[in-house]
Amino acid sequence: MAKVITVFGATGKQGGSVARALLADGTFKVRGVTRNPDSEKAQALKNAGAEVVKADLNDAASVEAAVSGAYGVYLVTNYWEFVDEQKEIVQGKTAVDACKKAGVKHVVFSGLELVKDILGKPCPHFDGKGRVEKYLDKQNVPNTSVRYAFYSENFVSPGFKPQDGTNEFTFPMYGPMDIVSVAECGPVVASVFNKPEEFIGKKIGLSGSKKTIAEYIAIINKVTGKTFTHNPMSFEDFAKLPFPGAADLSAMFEFYSNYNPDRDIELTRRLNPNMLSFEEWAEMNKDKFL
Repeated sequence: MAKVITVFGATGKQGGSVARALLADGTFKVRGVTRNPDSEKAQALKNAGAEVVKADLNDAASVEAAVSGAYGVYLVTNYWEFVDEQKEIVQGKTAVDACKKAGVKHVVFSGLELVKDILGKPCPHFDGKGRVEKYLDKQNVPNTSVRYAFYSENFVSPGFKPQDGTNEFTFPMYGPMDIVSVAECGPVVASVFNKPEEFIGKKIGLSGSKKTIAEYIAIINKVTGKTFTHNPMSFEDFAKLPFPGAADLSAMFEFYSNYNPDRDIELTRRLNPNMLSFEEWAEMNKDKFL
């Protein structure tokens, strides 16, 4: 009988990509976790062959039930749902405790660096995940942490794409930046689950490309026929912008610019040989820039 992998956030961007990749791979049975098993995305997973269960990271009993009997667990937490670092840490620890209790053999956690310890200023959407990474290791739960680079999809998200008729991407980013398409990372995670002897105990950085913002924008201009530009706002000015999380994102860009975090293009592409180049991704998504 095939081993079970429980995938948290199975109807979201990360978890959905992982669930679909595991189903396509066929090595494991997939148990997709969602708070709404009646949603269209949940039903699509079920129709594709996944078991779909209801659980909530705020409810320890439901989390324990979701991981019971599972060989592996893909764990992703969502800081931006509550914009609350401590809540994200509690959710992560709840899941780790449940995995330890259930004897899960391989947790793949969507982690990130504890930027506050490196940069000297808080970056809550990184720091919470960094603290959960440390807790996973402290609890001796067999795990791999996959640290995603900046999403390609952010270029077309409301928080980052040019707004109000402007053509400026406002990123306080200096020097090359790793990016990766979250939609293409599912096969990477499936490969990690298939190679526990290689990846348990490791923290791996995922990246599909590393270029300057100007180089990314040149590619976007090429495929769209538009003329977008880069507004390299200072970290300090970006942090003062009037939206929730501005200071948090400013710290992230400062970390990217000054500390060049470890993201491994060669490894990422080895684990997903079909990963698109940024130009191929932009071509497929060019309508979203317009």
